[in-house]
Amino acid sequence: MQLCKAIWDNTYGLLVDDGQLALGALAGITATSVLSTQAPPATVHAYAGPVLLVWTCLLVVSNLYAAGHHAARLVASHAVHTGTREVGEATGAEHRM
Repeated sequence: MQLCKAIWDNTYGLLVDDGQLALGALAGITATSVLSTQAPPATVHAYAGPVLLVWTCLLVVSNLYAAGHHAARLVASHAVHTGTREVGEATGAEHRM
């Protein structure tokens, strides 16, 4: 029972932390398992590993691409450049001069 709880906690943590990555990983494992059950054994031995590897690489690259776009949007946003101060508000160093 503790093993099932640990598996559930880890799976839930993956879904909460990065849902797209977790769902993509589950889809890759599912696709590989379907390939393993439907294909002849020689095909499974030849292609199951490469299919899973290519799927994982595409998943990581797509997540890096999305993270890059998200970071670029944050850098380009007005809030990053102005911070939390109002424009024209004096800082402590300017005020002392």
